[in-house]
Amino acid sequence: MWFLIPTAAAADWLMLQGTELAADPAPVRPWGFVQALGEGVAFGSPVDGLSAESLQAFNGERASFNRVGTGDATWGLSIRRARAGLRGAIPKTDGRVAWMLAAELGDNQLTRLDPVVLTDASITFSYIPGARIRVGQFKLPLGEEALEMNPLAAEFVNFSSATSQLLLESSSVAGVYTSGASGFRDLGVQVFDSFEVGSGAISYAAMLSNGRMGTLEMDDDKDLTARLVWAPFVWGEREETHRDELSVFGFWQQGPREIDGEQVARIRRGGGVQLEKAGWRARIEVIQASGAIEAGSNPPFPGQPVLVVGEGEALGGYAFLHAERGIVGGGLRYDELWRLLDSPVDTRIFRMLTADLQLELTPRVRVMLDYERRWLSAPDGSADAQAIVATIGDRISIQSGVVF
Repeated sequence: MWFLIPTAAAADWLMLQGTELAADPAPVRPWGFVQALGEGVAFGSPVDGLSAESLQAFNGERASFNRVGTGDATWGLSIRRARAGLRGAIPKTDGRVAWMLAAELGDNQLTRLDPVVLTDASITFSYIPGARIRVGQFKLPLGEEALEMNPLAAEFVNFSSATSQLLLESSSVAGVYTSGASGFRDLGVQVFDSFEVGSGAISYAAMLSNGRMGTLEMDDDKDLTARLVWAPFVWGEREETHRDELSVFGFWQQGPREIDGEQVARIRRGGGVQLEKAGWRARIEVIQASGAIEAGSNPPFPGQPVLVVGEGEALGGYAFLHAERGIVGGGLRYDELWRLLDSPVDTRIFRMLTADLQLELTPRVRVMLDYERRWLSAPDGSADAQAIVATIGDRISIQSGVVF
């Protein structure tokens, strides 16, 4: 029974999300969270001076990155996430068969086309030492920011540009979205586990999946995603959501996509290092992408066609430092993304410096205030492209969250 002991599981998201670690796990346990968001754009200006005939109609309009939602608003309120679910262990299996079920009802990219979306539906079998098997729909073993439990662990309100643009995928045909965002999830089967090694831990995962959540595809084109984490030092209590540790992680994802009638290879890979110690958290993560690069609305105004570049290249990453003292926390993050860097005229460089302040009123109630200083450039783009990106404003977000 050694393989059922919750080794190295405190901040190991593969174990926390895929297994029930209690000595006597409940057969049914409700869980979920709600996040209310207020956000606005400051100092963003309408576009002016566009000369191309196809763009002149947008003079006086605000680009999509200077709006909140799909209308004309520059500030607004929403229930960003409202996740409800059940999880537990099948009775009379000694906790070796765990299950999870959850749905999203909030206002976000997941629910772009449907008001309620099934996000998680999985079963985990822990019978083989060193090789737990999870089947169903759940989070892919990608980078740390994409995999972590957002309401419990995210240090900032919004994802970095690299994570949100390169790892969060949506399906589109002829410039029109045909699904909501993936939520970093897919439907498939995963082999994973975690082990104590000396004073640290190692965890791994390999997942074969459809390449699109919410549907059972009958063709042979599948995605392969793998992740490896080595934490040479683990300090403190392993049961804490934020365990003190020094860890190094890496991931790889590859699978085919059809873009404009042609098959292309979609590859995502990256890695990083993080340290958590005595209330301090620091992380550096780098993500590289090739194939099926989503460039958003083109031109970047609401209602315009979605552009996905089949053979594009991108490189991005972020670094942050965050600290908590009692119920008060705060930090700084810098992130940068070079999108379509293989095509100078289409290259866009996103830079963002985020300052965060938060209050953790209880372990289940948190309020976060973020100010994002944003820069966007098109170094070799047309005069019209440079006029559009020069209008980008800063973003202010305040988010309150309750976990149950």
